[in-house]
Amino acid sequence: MIGRWKSLVIFPIFYTLVNMKQRILLTASLLMTVGSLWGQQQEFVEIAKRLKLPAMQAVHVKNGKQMGYVFGRKHTDSAALISENTIFQAASLTKVITAYTFFKLYDKGLIALDKPLCAYFKYNRLNDDTLGKRITARMVLTHRSGLLNWEGPVGTHAWRNTPLHTQYSPGTRYSYSGEAFYYLQLAMEKVTGKPLKQLVKEEVFEPFGMTWSDMQWNDLTFKDFAYGHYKLDSARSLIKWDYTNGAYTMYTNAVDYTKFVQKALVKGQGLKSKTHQLMISKANEAQKEFNVKHDEDQYVPCALGMRQQINEKGTWLWHTGSNPGFRCFFIANPKTKESLVGFVNAETGMPAFNELMNLFLEKGQTFWAYQWRNGNL
Repeated sequence: MIGRWKSLVIFPIFYTLVNMKQRILLTASLLMTVGSLWGQQQEFVEIAKRLKLPAMQAVHVKNGKQMGYVFGRKHTDSAALISENTIFQAASLTKVITAYTFFKLYDKGLIALDKPLCAYFKYNRLNDDTLGKRITARMVLTHRSGLLNWEGPVGTHAWRNTPLHTQYSPGTRYSYSGEAFYYLQLAMEKVTGKPLKQLVKEEVFEPFGMTWSDMQWNDLTFKDFAYGHYKLDSARSLIKWDYTNGAYTMYTNAVDYTKFVQKALVKGQGLKSKTHQLMISKANEAQKEFNVKHDEDQYVPCALGMRQQINEKGTWLWHTGSNPGFRCFFIANPKTKESLVGFVNAETGMPAFNELMNLFLEKGQTFWAYQWRNGNL
């Protein structure tokens, strides 16, 4: 376990602190001072304790050097500690993976940004909605499809036959939608003849060496995993998604997701240069409230498949995730190549997003990614 973690950093030093209830595994560059590292270790633990989180996992990359932190237990009623390999639900961070996969197909000329998705896939759930036939990939990726987040009991047979209803004319305003990403998934599967699980494996996981990740539950790979929790002393049953939904079913950890953030989003590997810039550039405004514009909306516009944060230190990319029992996030600056990824196995964990940014990222900047709507999209 230590050997694999070691391979991810430059000039690593390992500090391990173990007692009956906690373990911290930290890797860092020799260029960092022991005092600074020890302080960050302790503050990382204090954040988890202060927020009463069962476990937290994070990876910070700055100046080409990577530090990883883990703390806590896989299950509130177990002594089993999480490791750097422990799998968490990625929730809506799945959407960014789906978006990148879309752009791999876009570069191959298989699918377009502004052609209605109905030209690729006839979606039975939109048969009775004329406006829904206008939805394009660009609208999906900027959450301007007009569809609700979810309509019907998501993931069930009944849901797959529940009619969809646009709430406004597609392309005219912002409204976050997982349904739209699933529609995009169906179009991508139709034009390639491959399920999204296979597409992501071929276009993302294998090229980037994300060996601990899958778009749905994998019994062969997932031996080290975290349970979701309502809160510190209240665990949920383990959820094993046995299907792929491009909006929320991915399983991964902070190490693997950092590979994706650094290689795909920061460096643009696998995409044409123009396509990479298209994906990470401002595409549309977001709205804090459905029918009301706020001044702070300008600081968190939509890129294609993720969000931007525009503040005193430049333009960042970010996204959060919320599944039952889990909260997660990433933020990255393509110019400086700095990134931060975090996973928490509790529904009370979203404030950790703000705490970790304040701990690891440079002072003197406004973290609009959290302040806009407390991390909610």
